Amino acid sequence: MKRFLKFYQKDKEAIKMINQSEKGFELVILDDNTLKELLEIINMCEEENDELSIVWQMKHKKMNFIVYKNCVFSAPMDNFIKDTLLGKKLKVSCTGTSFYSDSYLYKDRIVKKSKDKYKDATLLTRMLKISELNLKSVESDDNPDLNDVFIN
Repeated sequence: MKRFLKFYQKDKEAIKMINQSEKGFELVILDDNTLKELLEIINMCEEENDELSIVWQMKHKKMNFIVYKNCVFSAPMDNFIKDTLLGKKLKVSCTGTSFYSDSYLYKDRIVKKSKDKYKDATLLTRMLKISELNLKSVESDDNPDLNDVFIN
């Protein structure tokens, strides 16, 4: 089953992305509660052999999203900036990326510094809704608090 972690602008106060490339990036988690929730999700998906993808809202183009497919996470490490501890860091590797946009200005246009094109975000919305339906069916059968763990 496919699962998605969704990070929107409001989530970026506690989570930052650094060293981004097509094959992966690093997540810096500044809040301990957010780290705990994120690790619970990652562990749950690993136990159930679910694919975990990340939906990341772009900073300056808020109607555009990047989806990192089949993400694999490292163990949390301390994040130091100039000898100062600033949260924990997770290295994330992925098999590929896809770009989606709600804006007609970007749909079917080539992404800068890439050969990919922006796809219609309606497809992304449908994928997210389908994954939530699967999650709700699992939730009703096994664990009533499962939906509270996912970061939206």
